[in-house]
Amino acid sequence: MIGVLAHRLEGSFKQCRHALASGIVLVLALVLSGCVTSTYVTADGQERVGVIEEQTEYRTVMTPSGLRVLTPDGVLVDPNEAPSTANIRQATQSSIPRVALLLPVTGELASIGTAMKNGVDLAIKDAGIPGTFEARLYDTQSTNPGALSAARQAVSEGATLILGPLRGEALPTVAQVAASRGINVVSFSNDITRVSNNAYVMGITPEAVTKRVLSYAAQQGYRRVAVVAPSDTYGLAAADAANGLARFLGTNVVLTETYPANAADRPGRTAVAQRVGEQADMFDAIYLPDTQEAGDMASLLYFYGVEPRRVRFLGVPVWDQQANDLISEQALVGAFYASPAEARFGAFQRDYQAAYNSDPHPLSSVAYDGMSMALDIAGRMPMTRYLANELEQPQGFSGIDGPFALRPDKRVERGMAIKRISSLGLELIEDAPTSLYQRNVTATTANIISAEGQSATVAVPTATSTYTTTTITRTETRLPPEEGGWIGRGENRVWVPANR
Repeated sequence: MIGVLAHRLEGSFKQCRHALASGIVLVLALVLSGCVTSTYVTADGQERVGVIEEQTEYRTVMTPSGLRVLTPDGVLVDPNEAPSTANIRQATQSSIPRVALLLPVTGELASIGTAMKNGVDLAIKDAGIPGTFEARLYDTQSTNPGALSAARQAVSEGATLILGPLRGEALPTVAQVAASRGINVVSFSNDITRVSNNAYVMGITPEAVTKRVLSYAAQQGYRRVAVVAPSDTYGLAAADAANGLARFLGTNVVLTETYPANAADRPGRTAVAQRVGEQADMFDAIYLPDTQEAGDMASLLYFYGVEPRRVRFLGVPVWDQQANDLISEQALVGAFYASPAEARFGAFQRDYQAAYNSDPHPLSSVAYDGMSMALDIAGRMPMTRYLANELEQPQGFSGIDGPFALRPDKRVERGMAIKRISSLGLELIEDAPTSLYQRNVTATTANIISAEGQSATVAVPTATSTYTTTTITRTETRLPPEEGGWIGRGENRVWVPANR
């Protein structure tokens, strides 16, 4: 279905917002009648009024159904139906978005890279909007030099967005190459220390996991938390996130300890478990962001006095894959942890198995979501350059792993599920939200006077709309309308193509 997004006028803006929300607007064009004025925010933060002149010529735009002609009246028609005398500006092939996919399809990570490529292929198949984008695969050969070489080739061939690489350590050099052409990079890594001005991470980060599991713990009354983390990259990042987010989440981190990541270091692990056990009265939950040997450390903590009937263990998504081992660990019975969403994963898994005769890798869905995001933007903005304001939509994107949003600090915000370990297996306690956008209802009081003159105080529900991301209070900086771009601020904005 093809729709036309009208320029935000005083009486038509609500209709535009509704069209955006419903997802039916796939073509972005101006409906102009005479000269109209528009308020916009310039790069220096100043609010100004711009004038958009009347469109007097026919223009060609790319849509999910192919090329269409935009008439001076703002109507989309088939090119064959346009007047033969019309002076039409053709949309050049170079304006079509080109998405470069940097994945390891050879080398030690080839099996993971192939599984991620399969996820991308399913995303393209499911999107069903051929003709609005071009996707190319570049092999990183499972090495950092290979990723750099792939990035250089992608940039030289006109990429407008780079999805990948997989490894965080390869991201800085890839981003540097892309920055020379003003190209953004969305990496599949979960290493938030690798972000930069044009480099995002969209993997399932320790920060997103920590926020979800500590928030849920606080809601259940577990507000005094001990952070006991392995001294590896993931564990240290999770410990930092817990301490940084504690006050925001209504949690008090009363103790932080790190232990050797190598389970063979028994003296080092035992010493930490003993210290924590001696202070067990201080906390009612333990955050154990261990991706390798969680059962081993939980057993030691139990032995040295951490009673799981009183202290709740909190964990991380990789426990999904370790379930068979963890459910046999008595200390972890009743533990809960953050995990990717479940609602859409079953259908994705069935589609993947049918297409490739194997189960998807956990990163297959991450790659699917990355390509779906790129296609979603291309579907609504057919000539997109994947600028920051297009990637950092406050409401985010829907994904197999749950809703997610790329933030202005280049990190990812995620909606995640909560699962619990029981003696019978894993239980889904609370699935991920369907959106990062929430509508909150609070109660205020008001005095009313009855017909008999009696006064009473009643609760009046007051609805307010907020985003769960950190971008809701951020002023959006947009391009002047004569250059094309966003008009308005926050959710109250519409996209306008360049009037050229």
